Amino acid sequence: MSTKYNLEHIIEDLKVNNYTKFINPLEFKQIKNKTNINKYNVYKPFEDCTKVIIYKTLPDITLLRLTSVEEIRHQEIMKCMFELGIKEDMYGDIVIKDNNAYIYMLPSIKDYILYNFKDYNRKIQDIEEIDIESLNDYEINYEEKEKIDLSLRIDNVISNLLGFSRKEITDKFKDKEVILNYEVITKYTTNLKEGDVFSVRRFGKFKFESIKKETKKGGLVIVIKKYK
Repeated sequence: MSTKYNLEHIIEDLKVNNYTKFINPLEFKQIKNKTNINKYNVYKPFEDCTKVIIYKTLPDITLLRLTSVEEIRHQEIMKCMFELGIKEDMYGDIVIKDNNAYIYMLPSIKDYILYNFKDYNRKIQDIEEIDIESLNDYEINYEEKEKIDLSLRIDNVISNLLGFSRKEITDKFKDKEVILNYEVITKYTTNLKEGDVFSVRRFGKFKFESIKKETKKGGLVIVIKKYK
């Protein structure tokens, strides 16, 4: 969750260095509301990426490919980055493709990952730097699900999607484990809108795509996309 301090720090970086580090959509929206964004450019590693850099002078960007000996999940890579103590603004999107993980990052953390990452995940067989434009045409792969819900309340949708009991979903909100549009949410009665991105810690990230139709009994058939 972006705090006022973090936002001020990001804006200060932009003014002093002529670029930000990697920022998420919530931070981008907040900066856009406080800064004349038209004076700057936006770096997007690929079209549907989540994290971007606002800049006048684009910093060096590194792309590492981590080759795994077996199937690897996005959550596993995120866990390793957390355990290595790497701040989220130091790296961009993590892409999983063909048992490889690709990480965009600022070059100052490259060597640290090269020499330490394998100690935190034994699936990783090799790590190498590759051309920054290697994934320019990458498109996010989603798993599409259709669910019938009586309402668009976020607690109802998540419970239906992940099979949580009423107590389990209530605890998720109390423990600040539910994130809506990249901000922790505790109000479980919030209604989802088309295009909303939400996640539950350790259970994945999802996008509410659309309402497909209404059922004869008054339910809603909704389309949810799960990020792979």
